[in-house]
This record gives sequence, structure tokens and C-alpha cells, in this order.
Amino acid sequence: MKDQGPRNIGLGSIKSYSFPITAISSILHRITGVLMVVLLPFLLWAFSLSMRCGGDFYYVQNLLIHSPWSIVVWIFLSAVSYHVIAGIRHLIMDLGFGEEMCCAKVTSIMVLVLGSLVTILWGIWIWLM
Repeated sequence: MKDQGPRNIGLGSIKSYSFPITAISSILHRITGVLMVVLLPFLLWAFSLSMRCGGDFYYVQNLLIHSPWSIVVWIFLSAVSYHVIAGIRHLIMDLGFGEEMCCAKVTSIMVLVLGSLVTILWGIWIWLM
């Protein structure tokens, strides 16, 4: 009989491994948490600068909206949004709801779809509004 226990995935074979949708959702939740930690100092600096005076506020506003730095803002807002959506899913599962595999797959898909929609909406808000 073949052992069905846990398997280690080598970094060389990670491309060929087919991750389940629940793993993808969980990995993205961790990645967005890291992105938030990495980008937070930059946005705190921008917030601090914008609070000095009106001129600095407009400088930061133009910097974050009308320059390549708007991509950083978009990534941060998207990461926070996805992290919150996935975090709510995890909190609901911690309460004992949706722990079955079929329900976990459905909620993972919902998190990925909602995260994608919110990411698109943040892009529209930043670049088209």
C-alpha cells in the first residue's frame, strides 16, 4: 500500500505541482500580508509628508496618483483588500463554519473572485477617477 502521508515539495518541482484552490488562496493570503508589511513604511512616510502643509499634501497626491508610484498604491490597496477578504474567511472557518472540503473550495473561489474584482475596482478608482 502506498503511503498517503504528507509530502515535501522540492523547489525544483514546484512548477509541475498542481496546488489545490484552497492552497492557492492561503498562499496569496500570506503573500498579501508580506506585501502590506513591506509597503507600509513607504505609505506612512507619504502620510507623514502629506500632513505637514497643504503644498506637501498636493505634492504627495500628485506623486501617488499621477506617477509610476500609483502602482505601489494600487498593489498596497489590493493586498489589504484581499488580505481582509481572506481573513474574514479564515475567521469564519475558525468559528467552525465551512470547514468541509467542498465548502472550503467554494469559499476559496469566492475569495479569489472577490479579490480580483476589488483589485480591478481599485485600479479603476486610481487611474480613471
